[in-house]
Amino acid sequence: MENIEVTIFPKEKSPKLFKNRFLEYLTKTHPLVIDAMYLVIGTFLITVYYTNYSTNIAEISIAFIIGFFTWTLAEYCMHRFLYHSVKDASFSTGIHYLFHGIHHEFPNDKDRIVLPPVPSLLFAAVFFGLFYLIMGKYAFVFGPGFLIGYVAYMNVHYIVHKVDMPKKFNFWWRFHNIHHFQQHDRAFGVTSSLWDHVFRTMPEKNRKTVVIKVGKDHPEHPH
Repeated sequence: MENIEVTIFPKEKSPKLFKNRFLEYLTKTHPLVIDAMYLVIGTFLITVYYTNYSTNIAEISIAFIIGFFTWTLAEYCMHRFLYHSVKDASFSTGIHYLFHGIHHEFPNDKDRIVLPPVPSLLFAAVFFGLFYLIMGKYAFVFGPGFLIGYVAYMNVHYIVHKVDMPKKFNFWWRFHNIHHFQQHDRAFGVTSSLWDHVFRTMPEKNRKTVVIKVGKDHPEHPH
């Protein structure tokens, strides 16, 4: 693969995406907003299942755990095939830039690390509808596990970009920085490298697909 040049200014805010103030406001959010939103929705869905279908805690727990684990696969697939071009894993044009490329270009813009509520809820609604078609009532307990898996991913991703890499227990930082600053066609997992192992997209030693250009006052990469 040929090198793809990406200009990164770690300390700068990303540019506006919309002239309309309301639309622009909808493109930014804080993870605590999403945390609260999905904790409420997840609790509601489990309550619906418990009240109307089954009070079996083991059954609820197993479905929830399977949903959580399924999220890790969805996380990998969305990052690899939706947020990046399938052909070359680029992210610089069209929908790929709108959803993900702007984050690659401005990785420390805290307002755009997290997917905003409106598109996030649209994705959640589509997934829940699909789950309900496939598994019926179990979607009410599988779905919350999936949502909490997303919440875990979102918080890990936010922390990796906003907190300096610790000396120990720093796998998440090291692995995700490889994706951003060395090989954007590898290391698609954020909370786990499991699916990168399965689908053979683990980072390759001594290889780069990204050339970083920075201003004089900026470090080569933030962590």
